[in-house]
Amino acid sequence: MTTEYDSGLERKKSLFPSISVNTLKIAGALLLTLYFFSAAVIQNGMLHVYQYSPAQLSELLAGDAEAMLWAGIGSVAEIIGMIAISIYAYLLVQGVEHTSSMGKYALSVLVFALISEVPYDLAVYGQVWNWDSQNTLWSVLIALVTLWMMKSAEGRGAVGYALSAVAALGGCLWSVLINCKFGWGFVLIASVLFLLRRRRAMSLIAGLGVSLIYVTAAMGFILISLCSGERRNGENRLGKYAYYVYYPLLLVLLALWVWMQRGASPAPGPV
Repeated sequence: MTTEYDSGLERKKSLFPSISVNTLKIAGALLLTLYFFSAAVIQNGMLHVYQYSPAQLSELLAGDAEAMLWAGIGSVAEIIGMIAISIYAYLLVQGVEHTSSMGKYALSVLVFALISEVPYDLAVYGQVWNWDSQNTLWSVLIALVTLWMMKSAEGRGAVGYALSAVAALGGCLWSVLINCKFGWGFVLIASVLFLLRRRRAMSLIAGLGVSLIYVTAAMGFILISLCSGERRNGENRLGKYAYYVYYPLLLVLLALWVWMQRGASPAPGPV
C-alpha cells in the first residue's frame, strides 16, 4: 500500500532495495538502544559523568586510560545512535498520516511518556527524579501536537502556512522550556517533513538539511529514502503497541543495571 506521503510520485525501478515502515521502526529501535547504552551503561553506570564537573571529568579521563577508552566508545555509540532522531521524526509523520484518531494517538504517547520518566532519570542520571532533561517521548508528544495543529491549518492558503510556522515555532519553544531529550531539533525535523510530505524529494532534502543540527541524524535519511511506505500485512494492535512498550522497558532494564552497579542505591546528583 502506498502512503499519502508518496502520493503523486512515479514509482521507478531502482537498483537499491526498498524497506518497509516496520523495518524502519526496527532500525530506529536498535539505534535508540545504542544511544541509551552509551548514556546509561557507559556514561552513567561506568563513568558516573554526572557526578563530576567538566574540569573534574577531564582530569579523571586524562589520568585513567581505561576510562578514556570507555568514554571514546560511549561517544561513538551516542553519535551513531543519534541517527534514530530523523528516523523517528519520519515515523511520526507517517503515524499522523495514518492514525484514525489524533486524540488517542496523543494520549498513548502521553501515557508512555509519563511511564518512562522515572526509568529515564534512573538510567541516565542514577536518580529517581532529575530536572536536567526529560525523556524523548515528551519531544514526540510536543511534535505530535505541533503536527496536529499544522494539519488543522491546511487548506487555508497563506494563512495556513503562517499558522503552521507559528505552530512549529511554538513546539520548538515548548521543547526548550521543558528541556526534553532531542527537543526542538526533533520537533523542527518532523515539522519540515510534515509540511512537505506530499513532495517527497523536496521533503527529504529539506529534512536532511535541518537534521544536520545533529550531524549524524542526517544519515537516517539513507534509510528513509529507501522506505517504500508499505506496512507489514496483519500487524495487530499488540504489535503496534510493542514499539511503545519497548522504550520504557529498555529504560527499566538499563536503570536496573545502573542501580545494581551502584550498590542498589541512586548515585548523587551532578556536582
